[in-house]
Amino acid sequence: MKQGKFESAMACAALLLLASACDKAVGDEIRVGEYGSLTGNTATFGQSTHKGVQLAFDEINQAGGVIGRKIALFTEDDQSKPEEARTAALKLIQQDKVVALIGEVASSRSLAAAPEAQRSKIPMVSPSSTNPAVTEVGDYIFRTCFIDPLQGGTMARFAFADLKVRKAAMATPKMTRSATFMLIY
Repeated sequence: MKQGKFESAMACAALLLLASACDKAVGDEIRVGEYGSLTGNTATFGQSTHKGVQLAFDEINQAGGVIGRKIALFTEDDQSKPEEARTAALKLIQQDKVVALIGEVASSRSLAAAPEAQRSKIPMVSPSSTNPAVTEVGDYIFRTCFIDPLQGGTMARFAFADLKVRKAAMATPKMTRSATFMLIY
């Protein structure tokens, strides 16, 4: 839980810096959009991220906001579906007129929405999309976490060098009907 709050806070901080640099506040508020899996099969991740984002925004606003302006959070549920992530991002950009987006926790959904943010020149930050392709979409797309190849290599080196593990097995969701897990023996 602590890690999710840290990632959310980092994403918020990065977006606020970008939003304040853009200076596109509407009246006395800076509009920031968030789209996430508030419902659907990965809702627990989206809900915990949303709570972290809300907490960060509340703390920032209580401290006076950003450059003297309050930040307003506009949130859309993508139902844990890539096609809905794109739709949610478009609504936030076109209807809610946000100046920045907090992207999805899942790479597949960040990848679905990132082209819309890039086309609109709206900065998007994902707190936990680890697929390297996410930030390859363009120069308006960012992340606050490490990419899969770095994490995999780091864990393999740690398991081998520190834990002295010499055998490992991995099962995927297709094999187990549950989250990916790793058996090390």
